[in-house]
Amino acid sequence: MKHRSALIGLSLALSGVGLVAAPSTAAAASPDSVVVQRAHACTKTSSGSCIKGGQFCPQASYHHSGWDAQGRRYVCKGSKSHPHWMKP
Repeated sequence: MKHRSALIGLSLALSGVGLVAAPSTAAAASPDSVVVQRAHACTKTSSGSCIKGGQFCPQASYHHSGWDAQGRRYVCKGSKSHPHWMKP
């Protein structure tokens, strides 16, 4: 607690000088009120559209993960000569 108070005091002193930006209200919000979204961009097919479950995937992507437009994760697996995007 002592270190936290010292850091806050130092931060306030430096922000008064203009060396440190004042903390934003979003950073000061409690951890319970902050929602963190970890959205992945969809993995594109060779034609440029997002992947879908069951579609063929490139052999170079074998055992790699990909995400569809809704953020669902798929793994390129199955036959090594004709792999598909499947749920893990």
